[in-house]
Amino acid sequence: MFFMRLRRSAKWAFILLIIVFAFTFLFAGVGSGGSGGDVIQELLGMRGSDPVKVAENEVAKNPKNTTALIGLAQAYVAKQRRADAIATYEKILQLKPKDLSTFPQLGRLQQEIAGERYDRYAALQSKLIVAYGPLSSDPLQNIAGTDPLLSAYTSQLTTKLSRAYNSYIAAATAWENTYKRYAKAVPKSSTLQRANVEIQLAQAASSAGDYATAITSYETFLRLTPKSPLAPQVKKALAELRRVNSSG
Repeated sequence: MFFMRLRRSAKWAFILLIIVFAFTFLFAGVGSGGSGGDVIQELLGMRGSDPVKVAENEVAKNPKNTTALIGLAQAYVAKQRRADAIATYEKILQLKPKDLSTFPQLGRLQQEIAGERYDRYAALQSKLIVAYGPLSSDPLQNIAGTDPLLSAYTSQLTTKLSRAYNSYIAAATAWENTYKRYAKAVPKSSTLQRANVEIQLAQAASSAGDYATAITSYETFLRLTPKSPLAPQVKKALAELRRVNSSG
């Protein structure tokens, strides 16, 4: 009788142990390799809300709350909605025109867009070179009258190329303008930060074809940090920019 009672007690203890283990596994995530809360939420159809919508609701409650706007911009970035993120960072700068933490975030997004548009422009340029072929210095003049289909194709490519180039320049100019504002916002006493902004402004201006601004920014960088390890490379870039700018 004693052993039968012991077995009955052990059975209930074993059942209780299973319940405790299941609770721990599902709710605490022990041994699951992930979040137990997520498991329960999946079972109940209660997974977290869209972070973008949550952030948008926070901004709707207080449109001038820069903390909420930063959260919204970051949510947009996570969803690859860069245009919306850029617009949100611009709203932050309207509220805080000298917010030094926002300029680099905005500039990075604009740089990414400029880079992608340049790649698209370069790809179209390569297609056009292949279409022209090594016929002469003015291949369109030779082929226009001999192959109407090829002429129409190259004309279409030329139009696309022109649009892609203008789109790239617009993106690069937006990137440059952000760093112009950034440079003005940095205190004059912050020499190293100002030098870093100037070299990035020079790169943005070069991409936008604004060689005069790029030259000035590189010169400012050298004046602020003449012993920088980057000085030799900057001097080479500066010499090339001066040559290109002087040649028209």
